[in-house]
Amino acid sequence: MKKLAPIKVNLLPKDPFLSTPVGKLLQWALSVGRYLVVFTELVVIISFASRFTIDRQITDLNLALLQKETVVDSYGELEQNVRNIQTKIENYRQVSQQDNVTDIFPILTEVTPQDIVLTELQMRPGRVTFTGTSLSNVSLGILINNLQVSGRFTDITVERIGTAKDTNSGLGFKIEANVKKVVSTNGS
Repeated sequence: MKKLAPIKVNLLPKDPFLSTPVGKLLQWALSVGRYLVVFTELVVIISFASRFTIDRQITDLNLALLQKETVVDSYGELEQNVRNIQTKIENYRQVSQQDNVTDIFPILTEVTPQDIVLTELQMRPGRVTFTGTSLSNVSLGILINNLQVSGRFTDITVERIGTAKDTNSGLGFKIEANVKKVVSTNGS
């Protein structure tokens, strides 16, 4: 027994327009367009579905933000107290610096020989720098020795010694020293 060959019957006549270049282009556009429409619908469905996930994430983030904001707000009074304490500490440092400055002037007057003229005095916390002129090497040596012996100055550094620029005679100098704070023992 022989197998019968399948018979194909096409009752629609072939359109001569489909063999022209424009017809071929339209036929190709329709077949590719179908896939483009399906792909676009797929993208829309995926974006629509992902919106629920993203909305949930946004809700969770907003909730977490609200909780953290509440925690930060609860520390507001503590932060204000810390800032007030920092301001008080800074004010205390400035006052203690001023006390230190007023204590240094009488001591410098005591240790400075008569023929030395101090032209500039700079005070920083725990440090003093002064410049001046001396008529002789001996007076400058006495000043340095007095600073060392006074007990209020440590790490004395002579930064510059040279001829005085403002006068025709004498030596110009610049000295830096650390200042020891004197603790008052008056019972208060």
